[in-house]
Amino acid sequence: MKRYKTKKIAVLLGLALAGGVTTSVMPVSSPAHAAQYYAPTSASVSLNGQPLATSVPPTVENGRTLVPMRDIFEALGATVVWNPSDRSIIAQKEATRIHLQIGSKTALVNDRNVWLDEAPTITNGSTLVPLRFVSEALGAQVAWNSSQRLVSITTSDGSSNAGSQVADLISVPAGAVVPVTLDSELSSETAKKGDAFWVTVKSEHVGDSEFPPETKIKGVVTAVTRKTKDQSGAISVDFRGIKLPNDQRKRIDGSLISLDKKDVEQTASGRIVAKDKTEDGADAKTVLIGAGAGYVLGHVILGKNSVLSGALGALGGYLYGKHQGDKVKPQEAVIPQGTELGVRLNDPVTYSDDYGYTTNRQPYLR
Repeated sequence: MKRYKTKKIAVLLGLALAGGVTTSVMPVSSPAHAAQYYAPTSASVSLNGQPLATSVPPTVENGRTLVPMRDIFEALGATVVWNPSDRSIIAQKEATRIHLQIGSKTALVNDRNVWLDEAPTITNGSTLVPLRFVSEALGAQVAWNSSQRLVSITTSDGSSNAGSQVADLISVPAGAVVPVTLDSELSSETAKKGDAFWVTVKSEHVGDSEFPPETKIKGVVTAVTRKTKDQSGAISVDFRGIKLPNDQRKRIDGSLISLDKKDVEQTASGRIVAKDKTEDGADAKTVLIGAGAGYVLGHVILGKNSVLSGALGALGGYLYGKHQGDKVKPQEAVIPQGTELGVRLNDPVTYSDDYGYTTNRQPYLR
């Protein structure tokens, strides 16, 4: 009888090394107890008979196999999102959505809480997740070969990418305004037509802007006026593209706008939008004009004549607003790094939500 018990315990411990969590079998010992017998080590992983390439080797912690997050999710056909603000992981494959939190032994599969034997962790900069849980949650089967220290994953269709990658889409309507900050100084003294520059989406809380934090928007200088003895310098800019934190890129048609209440308003839905007309009802283009404080945001009214017509070419128009009628010494337009501006989207923009950003955005849109 003693020999039989010893053999049974060895077999159960060997099965535990396959890692993850099951709903039908309880672990034979606590993670702390298992750690007395198994120090963290490595294991091999195969997917449908082929070695699974991973950025770092899979590891075994407390009898549970952990693998790099992105490698396992994408191999199983799921889209994976890393949210740095709360150190959470969201993965989706078809109708299955998984939510994991670094350091937490509770996972969410759709609306169901699942207990994990080993929490996701970050080791040497790599985010590792429990292999068995992830695989079985996405419909695969897992087997452990103790003699080879091999975890074998088998998907229902036998492919190495079992499902189509899906992600939520976020649509931003035309007229929406995105607060941004300038990444580097602009000056009418040195800027040239065609120069590119970048601004960063301004966000104090995750979800309070149209795009995730750290999103970059590319601007282009479209016209420059140098300062003269009778006229301040001016810069005209447009915005042509966005680069999201995961390097997803989109072309946009955007224009500069002031964040002043005379130019923007917050709608009942909570979105910041541009007012359609200027104070006198005319369409206008916002330009950066030199002033004693460095610059002001003024407007060029299309179709009118002004001292800016020659310098700004087809824009034409006349200047009004804070700068109109000012009797000040002409200045170059100097816009310091970190200046807060607004980007008005002239066309709608739709992008893939690879971040779980839809959930973060919901509290700010009613």
